[in-house]
Amino acid sequence: MILNNTSSITGSDKDFSGIHRSLLGLYGFSAPQLEHFTNRLTFKKLKRKSLLVKPRQISTSLCFINTGSLRFYTHTERGELTINFFTEHQWAADMESFMLQQPSNNYIEAFEDSDIASISLSNIHELMDSYPCFRMLNALLVKLAIPTTHLATISTKNPDLRYKELLLKHPDWINRFPQMQIASYLGMTPATLSRVRARIT
Repeated sequence: MILNNTSSITGSDKDFSGIHRSLLGLYGFSAPQLEHFTNRLTFKKLKRKSLLVKPRQISTSLCFINTGSLRFYTHTERGELTINFFTEHQWAADMESFMLQQPSNNYIEAFEDSDIASISLSNIHELMDSYPCFRMLNALLVKLAIPTTHLATISTKNPDLRYKELLLKHPDWINRFPQMQIASYLGMTPATLSRVRARIT
């Protein structure tokens, strides 16, 4: 586990296209408004296995993944529990830690070498205070909090249904992430996942 293996991205290496598309999906921001947002971004490269967030650390930034992927997980008595995966052109954060500015109980780890852009909570608040249109970012923050409800509801769904929902929502995850981590996300053992896949595929 690599605690800190990052490098900054400068100049022409910065990619705003995915961020612009994501923001324009929320609201019809003008070009100057988009620039106000991107001027507050910090770009960096994460090496595989490096940690973006770890327990007892406060999550200070909301991150956009330009390339690569991240895994959001925690440790339980039964071992690692995968809470979510984040892939290209998605936003990522430990939302409870980020919004409350309290120490995290979780890890966000680079599953692959990743290029990310980050904006701090203070910068988000500044944008919202200065430009009312940026209050639309609340919709993005609420959406990011939704995956954590997955943990509370997973026990009410049978394994086949859980896997079918995964195929519907995130078919790309199946061959991208290890079966053990997929099983952890679905709240089942790898053996159960293998049986489910044999029945459904």
